[in-house]
Amino acid sequence: MDESEEQTARPERTTAGEYALGALGGLLVLVLLGFLVQQVVTGRGSAPELAVTVTAVEPRGDGWAVAFRVENSGGRTAEQLEVSGSLTRGGREVEQASATIAYVPPDSRRSGALLFSEDPRDGRLEVRPAGYASP
Repeated sequence: MDESEEQTARPERTTAGEYALGALGGLLVLVLLGFLVQQVVTGRGSAPELAVTVTAVEPRGDGWAVAFRVENSGGRTAEQLEVSGSLTRGGREVEQASATIAYVPPDSRRSGALLFSEDPRDGRLEVRPAGYASP
């Protein structure tokens, strides 16, 4: 056998770099599996938990704009979220307004505004989520 045939006949040895890359790949797989288990355990599949906060009341054209922020601290997306606002004075409802937000993903915020013709600062204003669809 000449020298070139002898070199090709020997099996190649695994280098330290290959072992390191293999260990890194195994570690990434374990981290990914741990993340997926954590998502299942912490309730990523739970219902949306929605909270609406009024952030400002400002005059707009012929009426008033009530700016609001919706936060979803739940585990699922709320689609077609209907936000409703009612203005009452002396125990009597004066006006209602509503807005639809396309979607609010988990752990996120969306903003919008309700439009009123009466001054919402003069009375009791209640803004709340009225309904949504789940994907």
